[in-house]
Amino acid sequence: MAYVALYRRWRPQDFDTLVGQQAVKTALSNALASGRIAHAYLFTGPRGTGKTSTARILAKALNCDKGPTAHPCGECINCERITAGASMDVIEIDAASNRGIDEIKSLRDQTAYSPVNGRYKVFIIDEVHMLSTEAFNALLKTLEEPPGHVIFILATTDPHKIPATIHSRCQRFDFRRVTVEEIIDHLAMIAEKSGIAVDREALRLIAIQSEGGMRDALSLLDQCGVMAQQITAATVREVLGIVGRETLRELVQAIGRQDLSATLAKLNFLLEQGKDVRQVLTELAEYLRVLLLYKAAPSYQEVYLTDTEEALAESAPLYGNDRLLAAEERLHSALGELRWTVRPRITAELCLFDLCRQEGSTLAALAARVEQLEKQVANGVSVRYEAAPSKMERSVPKSEAPFQNGQELSEMKAPSEFRQEPSKMQAPAQNVQEASKMEAKLAVKPQASQAKTLASALTDLPKAQAQVVEVEEYGGDFATGEEYWSKTLEMLSAEKKIAMVSCAKGGKVISYLNGILRVGFKAAFQCDRMNKDDYRKVFEDVLLRIARQSIRLECVVPGATKPVAKPQGQKEKAPLPQASPENVPDSVKKAHNVFGGTLQEL
Repeated sequence: MAYVALYRRWRPQDFDTLVGQQAVKTALSNALASGRIAHAYLFTGPRGTGKTSTARILAKALNCDKGPTAHPCGECINCERITAGASMDVIEIDAASNRGIDEIKSLRDQTAYSPVNGRYKVFIIDEVHMLSTEAFNALLKTLEEPPGHVIFILATTDPHKIPATIHSRCQRFDFRRVTVEEIIDHLAMIAEKSGIAVDREALRLIAIQSEGGMRDALSLLDQCGVMAQQITAATVREVLGIVGRETLRELVQAIGRQDLSATLAKLNFLLEQGKDVRQVLTELAEYLRVLLLYKAAPSYQEVYLTDTEEALAESAPLYGNDRLLAAEERLHSALGELRWTVRPRITAELCLFDLCRQEGSTLAALAARVEQLEKQVANGVSVRYEAAPSKMERSVPKSEAPFQNGQELSEMKAPSEFRQEPSKMQAPAQNVQEASKMEAKLAVKPQASQAKTLASALTDLPKAQAQVVEVEEYGGDFATGEEYWSKTLEMLSAEKKIAMVSCAKGGKVISYLNGILRVGFKAAFQCDRMNKDDYRKVFEDVLLRIARQSIRLECVVPGATKPVAKPQGQKEKAPLPQASPENVPDSVKKAHNVFGGTLQEL
C-alpha cells in the first residue's frame, strides 16, 4: 500500500479530535444539538488550522444515520463515504482552479437535485476569495435563498476579499492559530503511535516554525522522520536550514559588542554551512525583537520561546532600546533589498556593518547614536586633541548636523588623532550640576550656526579657539522633510484634492527643522495661496497623520528672509531680554563658551 502522509492519515474525523478551536467546536455542537442549523457558513483563518477538516466533520454530522449529531458515528455508510471523499451528497470545490462564472452556474444547477443518501446536500467551497466578481454575483442569489436541503460551507484565508453581500449571508467562524503547547502535545501523541522517536526540544522547534498551522507541523515532522532514527533539534535545523540558537546568540552578542570582525566571521560560518542569507537576517530580526520585548516586559512569556531567560539577560545590556529599534529598521530594509539584489551576501555584510557601527540616516539610527553618546558621557569618557594647533577648523557634514526639534548636539566620528584619555577625564556629574544651576536662572537658546563638535563639547577648555563651519542654510533633516512632503502630495491626490496638489507641486522642500517644514516656491502667488489658512490647515493635518506629530508648514520664496504671506492668526512673540554680561556667573560663561548659543533672562 502506498505511504500516506501524516497530515492525511491523522486528519481529525470528529470534533473531539480537532486540535484547538474550542469556540468553533462548542458553537457548532450546540447548533447541531438544538437543530438551529444555518444554510451558509464562512470559515476563516490561517492555513492549516482545520477549516476544511471542520467542514467535512460538519457534513458528516449532518448526514450521519444517527444525526444530526455533534458526535457522528464514523461507521455508517454516509460517514464512511464522506471520510473517503466518495459521497455524492458532499461536493468539494477548489475556487482557486474553478473560479469562473461557468463553474458556479454548474454548482447552482446541482442545488436543484435532492440528496442521494443523506439529509443534506453540502457544498464546500475552499479558497472562496479566489472567485471572480461575476462568479460571486452568480452565487449570491442561491446563497441567499437556497433549497431547504442545501448547505454551503465557504472556507478562506482572506475574508477581507469576500464581497460584503456574500459575507452578510453567512455565519462566520474564525479559526485561530494553534498554540505551541497544543501542537507539541498533538505531535508527541502522533509520533508515539507512528513509531517516530523525537526529542521534546525538536517538537518545540517544529511547533514554533509551523506558526500555528497543524498541517505544516505534521508535514515537517514527516519530513524530519526520514532524516534520522532519532529526531533532534539539530535534525529540524538541518531540514529547515535555520540558524541554531547558540550560533544566533553569539552573532547577536558580537553585534552588541560592535565587534565587526567577529560578526562577519560568524556570518561567513553560517553561509559556509549552507544557511540562506534571508533566513539569517530574518532570524536575527526575530531575536532582536525578542530582546527588545524582554527589556520592556521580562514577564512576557512569549519571548522565552526564542531563547532562555539567562541568555537574554546576558545579551540585553549590550543594547539600548533606540539601538534595537534602529537595528530592526535596518534589517527590514536589507530584507527588502534582497528581493532585487544579485549578490545577497553583499547586502547582508553591509547590513551587519551598519548594525555594528550604528550607521544610518533614519530617526531611529540617529537616536541610537545619541543614546550611545549619552552613555559615554555618563561613564566619564572624554576626548582630547593631541596636536593642539592654534585653530581647529572642521566642517560639520550634513549627516552630523544638529538634530531637529531643538536638540543641538552635533555628532562626529573621532579621527585617529582623537583618543580617549581616562586620566584626564572631566567630571560629568559636576558639569551637570553646574548646568542645572545655570538653567534655573537663564535659558540657553542653541543656534545651528554655533553647533560645536563632540570633541570641543566634551573638553573643558573654555579658551580653545575651535571653530565649526556654518551649516548650510537649508539644513535640518532634509531627507525626512522631502519624504513627508511627497507622501502628503500622494495622500491628497488619492483624496481627489486636485486644486491643492496642483498648487503645491510648484514647491520644493528647503528644510525641516524644529518641527517646521519650509517649502520654497518660485511663484509668489502660489506661495501666498499656500499660506492661506484653508490650504495650510489641510496640509498640516495630512502631515500630522503621516509623521504622527504636529508639523508647521511654512511656504517662502527662495531668497526671502520671511514668508511672503504670513499665515493668519499667528502673532510674533516678543523677544526675551538679553542677559547682561556682568550679571552672568562664571560657570554660565564657561558653559556658554563650550556649547555656544545666546543667553536670555527668563
